[in-house]
Amino acid sequence: MKKLIALAVAALSIVPLPALAGSWKDIEQLATLVRATGTQVIKTECNEKAYGYYQYNKDAGIDRLVICTNVTDMSDPDAVWETLAHESTHVAQACVGSNVHKDTYMPRVFRALRTEAPHYAELLKGYSEDDVQSEAEAFYMELQSPTQVKRMMVHACNIDADDVAAVS
Repeated sequence: MKKLIALAVAALSIVPLPALAGSWKDIEQLATLVRATGTQVIKTECNEKAYGYYQYNKDAGIDRLVICTNVTDMSDPDAVWETLAHESTHVAQACVGSNVHKDTYMPRVFRALRTEAPHYAELLKGYSEDDVQSEAEAFYMELQSPTQVKRMMVHACNIDADDVAAVS
């Protein structure tokens, strides 16, 4: 019996787990989808300590997603993907005017953060009560597969089929 269990554990350990972080191709595809919403994607040094941020002000003509090159490790596709996935969630939230996920789904988001990424759950304590849900959703989307993040952008922002074809 012990040998059978050991064999099962060994077999499971060599099965490749799905890669959730994005490749350079996934990064470019997600950036293309973000641009399809009219949002600029900018890579620049920032004064803040943030990895990135999203700014939207219709009256001032500001609609940009910024990746802070002095904080995000631009040579690491995982780091770039996480920042882009997080900030693109804020773009999707702007498209729908609220959180992308229904309120009834939010307990699952918080549960996933507590179990899969407790450091993110801890970071949420530093946000204002008004921002906690939108930030939780953005952190949660960092944990999702590239396909799920791109699908979220397409659905939330009603992105044109031609733009979707460009990233398929």
